[in-house]
Amino acid sequence: MTKQDWARPAVLLNPLEGDPTDADSHIGGPMLWPIDEPWPYCDGAAHDASSYIDEADCKDVRVPFVGALQFYRRDFPELPFPEDADLLQVLLCTLEHTEIWGPDVRLVWRDSTKVIEMIEEEPQPSVQEPLYAPTVNIFEPIRYVEYAMSVERPDELRDEDWPETSTGSKIGGWTYWWASGPLDYECPECGEIQRQTLALATHEPSGDHVEWEFGKQGILNVLTCPRDVRHPVTVHID
Repeated sequence: MTKQDWARPAVLLNPLEGDPTDADSHIGGPMLWPIDEPWPYCDGAAHDASSYIDEADCKDVRVPFVGALQFYRRDFPELPFPEDADLLQVLLCTLEHTEIWGPDVRLVWRDSTKVIEMIEEEPQPSVQEPLYAPTVNIFEPIRYVEYAMSVERPDELRDEDWPETSTGSKIGGWTYWWASGPLDYECPECGEIQRQTLALATHEPSGDHVEWEFGKQGILNVLTCPRDVRHPVTVHID
């Protein structure tokens, strides 16, 4: 195998403070959500109380997901959009979850042209981990080719001097393994090996951070099924 066999296209999101609308790709801004579609809630079964909040026990507390990011196909065609979708919305349950050790993630793929009347106000959780709530940002994306970390490469390629895998928020590319890995995750529905689709970082290369924190100042990675992105996702924080 050659270096090019370990190359993947990636998009560094490069978030910056801004004032986006529901018609924009963004972090933490208003979501294009139809009025006749129920807003997703987390039932609380997997909540884990932590030291970040005052509540002694968050288990079984039903809270709404928080609209965290949305991406339009026109801005980010690199995302694996289904044929019937041009908008990806990423929602977080901003409470600690057991096994994930961070927020739960919900992906919504939709056709934006079918949203005629929007929800008037997005539900807000009565309690959340402040470290998981995003600030409002727009994107100045940087497109590049990313290479796997040495730990993922075969032995004969591990000592070669390649560009470092980015630790910033990005689409595509490779997982940055810090405290674990490399790991393979199977789709729980069909058994395909999932592939990294989105990474949300505590620290951005530009220094313009989103002011959220995952793990020990790490990265929240979202892996999806290459056969069908609507299959259940895997969230891995490293």
